[in-house]
Amino acid sequence: MATYLEEAELLYPDLTGTLLQLFAAAWAKSGNPQTAIREVRQTDEYKAEFPGNYNTETGQVRYNETTYKALEQSYIGTLAEYGIPAQTSKVLLSDKFVGLLEGEVSAREFQQRVSSAYEGIVDNIQGVQNFFSTNYNVDLTPEAIFMGALDPSVGEEIISGRITASQIGGEAAKAGFTLTRTEAENLRKAGLTQQQARQLYTAAQRELPRLRDIQSRQDSGEQQLTIEEFTQAVVFQDPDQLENIRRLEAEEESMFSPVGGAAREGGRVTGLVEG
Repeated sequence: MATYLEEAELLYPDLTGTLLQLFAAAWAKSGNPQTAIREVRQTDEYKAEFPGNYNTETGQVRYNETTYKALEQSYIGTLAEYGIPAQTSKVLLSDKFVGLLEGEVSAREFQQRVSSAYEGIVDNIQGVQNFFSTNYNVDLTPEAIFMGALDPSVGEEIISGRITASQIGGEAAKAGFTLTRTEAENLRKAGLTQQQARQLYTAAQRELPRLRDIQSRQDSGEQQLTIEEFTQAVVFQDPDQLENIRRLEAEEESMFSPVGGAAREGGRVTGLVEG
């Protein structure tokens, strides 16, 4: 038996303790190490040590034990690069690791997800973090944000979309506007980036008061222009909203024509749209 244990350690160095003894005993009984490892991989002890690795549907393991441990350490090492201690990482990954394995999330994809979450949310303005936390049910801590971005049940493309939508919503909040999750996601689908969102809401901060002032001077009882209507004009090129803004700008320009006094350059918003 001692010889089998010694050989087992050399053959499967990542089996330890009880698993190693089970393997050595099975090997001694069958005389075949391949038969022995198949038996061990089906035991409860193995499934506790390597959760998610044994695929009950195929009767095969997803990874050999060395690769499994290396992948686990790679996940932990990636989180450590972003300031999450190893022990904390193990706790955070405890209910995600099986899903990540089953989803075949490679070390490279894991690193990309963590990097995107850090650069896109954790290391971003507070409004972006708040939007992500509120709209995607994630606690407002770096650890929770990372775990939200690592949800194995959600594909990488969807995670990327959530990050961009949060960036758009965060820029809106910074400028004093409130977006719903649906509005932010629609803007993301339209191709808006965080930088473009910043430009949009900076323009809205400047132009909406001016356009509303024109409406007030008209005293027509017309409902004041909203941020939603402004966005429809600037981003989605809605013809009705574009025409409304062009009309307001034309009326403002006429106020500053030579008849009224000083000339004034108009078309500020329509110029933004057309640009």
